[in-house]
Amino acid sequence: MPEFRPQAKAAVLLGVFAITAMLYLGREFLMPLALAILIAFLLTPVVERLERWKLAHTPAVVITALAAVAVIGMLLYVVAGQLVDLAGALPSYKENLRAKAAALRIGGDSPITKVTETFRELSVEMAKEPAGAPPPPPTEAAPVPVSLVETRPSPLAMAKEVIGTLLGPLGTGALVVVFVIFGLLERRDLRDRFIHLVGRGQLRVTTQAIDDAAERVSRYLFAQFIVNVTYGIPVGIGLYFIGIPNAALWGILSALLRFVPYIGPWIAAAIPILLSFAIAPGWWPPVATIALFLTLELISNNLVEPWLYGSSTGLSATAIIVSAAFWTWLWGAGGLLLATPLTVCLAVLGKYVPPLEFLDVLLGDHPPIAAEQRFYQRLLAGDETELLEMVEAYAERGELGELFDSAIIPALRQCEQDYSSGAIMREERTELLSRVRDALESIEGFGANANSADGAVIIVPARSEGDSLAAAMLAHLVNGHGLTTTLVSHQTLNSEVAERLRDDDHRWLCVSALTTPSARAGRVLIRRLLGEGPHAALLGLWGANPKAHAADVAGVQKAFTLRDAARSLRDRAPISQPAMNDSAPVSEPIAAVS
Repeated sequence: MPEFRPQAKAAVLLGVFAITAMLYLGREFLMPLALAILIAFLLTPVVERLERWKLAHTPAVVITALAAVAVIGMLLYVVAGQLVDLAGALPSYKENLRAKAAALRIGGDSPITKVTETFRELSVEMAKEPAGAPPPPPTEAAPVPVSLVETRPSPLAMAKEVIGTLLGPLGTGALVVVFVIFGLLERRDLRDRFIHLVGRGQLRVTTQAIDDAAERVSRYLFAQFIVNVTYGIPVGIGLYFIGIPNAALWGILSALLRFVPYIGPWIAAAIPILLSFAIAPGWWPPVATIALFLTLELISNNLVEPWLYGSSTGLSATAIIVSAAFWTWLWGAGGLLLATPLTVCLAVLGKYVPPLEFLDVLLGDHPPIAAEQRFYQRLLAGDETELLEMVEAYAERGELGELFDSAIIPALRQCEQDYSSGAIMREERTELLSRVRDALESIEGFGANANSADGAVIIVPARSEGDSLAAAMLAHLVNGHGLTTTLVSHQTLNSEVAERLRDDDHRWLCVSALTTPSARAGRVLIRRLLGEGPHAALLGLWGANPKAHAADVAGVQKAFTLRDAARSLRDRAPISQPAMNDSAPVSEPIAAVS
């Protein structure tokens, strides 16, 4: 990714503020246009399907538009009919409402009434004049009260007021319809013009960005449709069995209003909850109705929506919530409706336009930092809780080998590099390595079978505590393959290791080296120890570049990841006992070790 000068970054930020101001000032025009684009995007697959059926483009657009209008009209007809039925039944609920109001009336001896009376008496006492105070100055004559008599507006004035109120929404709706039809008729031409405008010299990247945005928005709309339908159906069924009138109406409204994120479901729930207080004298319907909506909201709003919408759009759950607040502030209720599709487009821009990369980092669902950076950052911060959670998450997925090679080994190498460069002191390095050891020891069975006196594999750290931690991780993986191991401390003398090798000529020797100095010490150690007998040896150069170690100790195998080393030992060393630790399964194909 190219680096940008501070002036370029400042220009990008200034452009972001300018665009935000334009979006706010032009919301009366831009919001209907964005809504029309979204609706056109929804209807485009229908138009394409009709065209595949050998129907001309214009008739396909007209049929699709008429079908959409018919569906909307049918829903409005059903909703209006249900509302008329509800209006006719409301007078019969008066007695139930009176009974509940009487039940909720607070008696004179209740604690709330006593507290209220006490505050009222205190306020009266505080308003009295203090004793010995001078008399108040004489007041002027009381003003003559004047009352304004409001005249009843004429029918013409009322008609103008109603028409003026409806004219704005009707005009916006008509503008959206015009934009939708025009967008469907000219979608190919508009697409080509857009590519020509923004993709000049970057045709491949522009095509990828358009396809990526279209796929994400399509997945989001499909996921939202599934969520809304599976929410509206339980609402309708639940309200029917509770006894709420017009249950089908509330189920349809719940499904439709879920297209307005977060507040839409509560708007749909308000009327059924209020109605539940009126349909019967008892308290069962209100309690059951509130419990129904709360249960569905807890499941859908807090679990299903963030997970499903986030995975379908490539946005993080936090980005979805923040974007909803931002677009609502910018465009009101319409912005809330369009928040997720618009944010998807911003995330795609950040992915394919280098100066806007911060948008992809802030909004995308991929980890903002790599696993090894996150692990090492948590080590530096001393956050043992998150370290243990990270280790536990990998262990639950059966991916300890991935954790060792992709997170802990790079973090250990970075720790050694920072120590060598003077970025951290000896005491801090010791503390970081101690935290790593504590995190590893939280793994079930870690180190349980690594100290067999006659293990099939003897693992020797080259020179340092970091090499020892890497050796302990290798021993855990090797034990998971059914091999016994003898893990030697980095403080053990070479003569003691040689003595152990003399006991069994069939043992494998593995030297663990984490850094370049450790690799040099490991080569010297292998040359010396191999002279004690015809042993097979493996030099582990953890995280090193294989090309930099093409020529090495003759007759010695090399491995650059713990998983490769464990597989190589599994295939070549004699199995001396059945597997004692199955917490490190290997699901990847065996990689050749040079």
